[in-house]
Amino acid sequence: MRDSRDVQSRGKQVLERILDLPWLLTHPSSTIVEEGTKRKARFLRIALLTAICAFPVMEIISNPVPQFPVYGFLAIVLSFVYLLSGTENIRLASAITIIIAAAIPFLILIPVPVWSRASVTFQVISWPVLAALIASQLSSTRKMTLLVVCENLGLLLVIIYHPGIGMTDGLEALGVAFLITVFLLITSWTQQYYSQSLTESNRNLESKRKELEMYTKILRHDLGNDIQMVLGGIELSQMSAGEYKQKAHLESTLAAAERMRSLLQMYSLTEAELDSDVLTVLEKISHRAEIAFKGMLVNVEATAQVRKNPPKYGRLIAIAFENLIRNSAQHAGDLPNVEIKLSVSGESLEILFGDDGPGVDPEIRENLFESGSTSGDTGRGMGLYLTKSIIESEDGSIELITDENPGCCFFIRLPLYNGR
Repeated sequence: MRDSRDVQSRGKQVLERILDLPWLLTHPSSTIVEEGTKRKARFLRIALLTAICAFPVMEIISNPVPQFPVYGFLAIVLSFVYLLSGTENIRLASAITIIIAAAIPFLILIPVPVWSRASVTFQVISWPVLAALIASQLSSTRKMTLLVVCENLGLLLVIIYHPGIGMTDGLEALGVAFLITVFLLITSWTQQYYSQSLTESNRNLESKRKELEMYTKILRHDLGNDIQMVLGGIELSQMSAGEYKQKAHLESTLAAAERMRSLLQMYSLTEAELDSDVLTVLEKISHRAEIAFKGMLVNVEATAQVRKNPPKYGRLIAIAFENLIRNSAQHAGDLPNVEIKLSVSGESLEILFGDDGPGVDPEIRENLFESGSTSGDTGRGMGLYLTKSIIESEDGSIELITDENPGCCFFIRLPLYNGR
């Protein structure tokens, strides 16, 4: 009984391995991580494996070119392409496969002197349609269109000038092939259009989700700090016996409430303003900051190149600069002056953001952009951390300039693109 169970178990394992063999033979390279490329790689490997198995059989059955084993030769060539498709060189393997599929009718039709109606119909219809089908899965619509046009023109010339192909028979077959390939082309274009639309929609949804998360962190950080001060001030006022102490606590509470109002004023940019270019956003934020923080002066300077073609970034970039301005308002004294200078260097937008305050304490410079790092008695140290996160989400960078000049100065670099 035990031997019987062992035999059944081994038999089951062998059967599972046999069933897994097609999956293993068509599995893409482990170096490919992008899902779309994986799908193309698996389709390509399936097509190549099918051709490698089918071509020798077709050579035995039909042998269209007696002088040369076309199908056998193609099976050998495609075997090497199959091995290539198991690497990360999917684009090269795809291009070779499409070219071979498109070239098959020419390799078969041209050498044979005489063709029957049925044979011409098969060769003219089957291979161009197969090439278009493969191209629809592995290539862009533009390249597929070029392939369809070139192949049909080439076959038209072969039909016209080949003495062994009947003109009427060849043109009828070519007309059918052309209609089928055009249908595949339209189908491929529609598929790619909706696929791109879906990808763009998913990208926008992900961007909105990240924006919402960032807004939540910012509001929790900034408003939370001031609300805590308001509550603390009220509690201290209730506990204080003297009129002088109560007045001091109430003044502190009033200041925290004013900061919350200033924060809401700064975050009141409209949808159109948030979607503007970076220069317009900075000028709007600076104007609002001067209203929100009494005594603050903000000057925005930009080179002629920046003013002529200011780049556009995500809507969160406005929050990054609002945080920097608010940081200056809190730490640069009662009458802070802020200078913002924009210029272009190579493929980057460079921004110098500086104030005339006391600067950054050397003890916290190394950890300035980390979560929880702060130089004040209040606050959770999230402002500059969030600012850095926003700028890095735009493939940019921010660093503190530590020189002998007074005040705090940040150097920001953002890529020059208008991707929004």
